[in-house]
Amino acid sequence: MQVFLSEEQTNALRSYIYEITKESIEEAKRNAGLDQDILKQKHCADAFNVSVNTFKSWIAQGAPEIRLDSGMALYSKSAITQWLLEHQK
Repeated sequence: MQVFLSEEQTNALRSYIYEITKESIEEAKRNAGLDQDILKQKHCADAFNVSVNTFKSWIAQGAPEIRLDSGMALYSKSAITQWLLEHQK
């Protein structure tokens, strides 16, 4: 079975598929916590698409971390991004 669409219908279908795909990606980011600035180590490493070991080496080299009274470390994606930009070669 073949379906023939006018150019207007094709464009409307493309637009619809784009919007639902965009919404799904945004929802997946929210569910993974990737839309947040302050993250735990693993999630921050994931946000930068690096291994946890690479992320730990950045911290050892002076990348900023937030240390809570409880000892838990958190990381600001925006602060890490700024640090990376300041230390690029």
